[in-house]
Amino acid sequence: MNSFKNILVMGAGGVGGYFGGRLAQRTSVDVTFIARGPHLRAIQKHGLQIKSIDGDATLDVSAFDDPQKAPNPDLILFAVKSFDTPAAIDALIPVVGDETQILSIQNGIENYPKLLDAFGTERVIPGFCKIGTGIEKPGVIRHKKFGEITVGGKDGQISPRLKKLEALFSEAEIPIHISKEIERRIWLKFAWNAVLNMLTALTQVTVEQLFEYEESEALCHQVFDEVRMVAAEEGIELTDDDEQQMMASARQLDGFTTSTYQDRQKGKKLEYEAFNGAVVRLAEKHNIEVPTNQMLYALFKLIDISSDNNNA
Repeated sequence: MNSFKNILVMGAGGVGGYFGGRLAQRTSVDVTFIARGPHLRAIQKHGLQIKSIDGDATLDVSAFDDPQKAPNPDLILFAVKSFDTPAAIDALIPVVGDETQILSIQNGIENYPKLLDAFGTERVIPGFCKIGTGIEKPGVIRHKKFGEITVGGKDGQISPRLKKLEALFSEAEIPIHISKEIERRIWLKFAWNAVLNMLTALTQVTVEQLFEYEESEALCHQVFDEVRMVAAEEGIELTDDDEQQMMASARQLDGFTTSTYQDRQKGKKLEYEAFNGAVVRLAEKHNIEVPTNQMLYALFKLIDISSDNNNA
């Protein structure tokens, strides 16, 4: 049995809504969701609905727009979009106690340091997830593929708090992996997103379609190689095998629509700052050239302008 009592899901979108929903459905832990807008109102009125390859569920859960309205948590599942991280941290400061643990399962490499600055290493657990999910409509999560979490400690040790998380997610029948090289694993996920999330969102194709032409496949490799350069400057080794395995597995993702592509389809704000933007900033820090990521970064800024004009 796990030893958590109150869990707060900070960001009840496709990722937080799915994992938090499974925790609420399959464990005895009290799970509270933080959401906003029509999605929040739908959850409050009709419950949280999960439509999933692993079984559907409609859950009567507590949902609010402010963490201070929820019971004080001993675990926070931090799942907001990267651009919402600073505001989410500010909102959480009043409810984070001495024993509160915060598990980040966000995309990108810049959020974990922000959480550390705010709450300290004794409270923040680095992690990431692998899942194909999204908000189908307010109050409804559509889960299409995968659904697992990886966590670890920066020192590579399997600590008691990691074992507690393992017990919790195992009880909820959510696959969880404890990695002894969590920073490298997070960088690999970051590379996946910088390549596949960004290129599918830009071109509005599914993942496997990126490999239909030699030119588009070469572009995938160019983005990865630039990520590998900045990773090396940050002390992280990404190998040729990593690159080949990532591309080979991506070819098999028939019809897989990435989260950023989904966001673009819905006219939502895009997370390009967390991916290509982060590569560009690190390249500037280390005085190296990343022309392909620079180009993608510029193109996404133009898409932002177009989206703002269409919504004006």
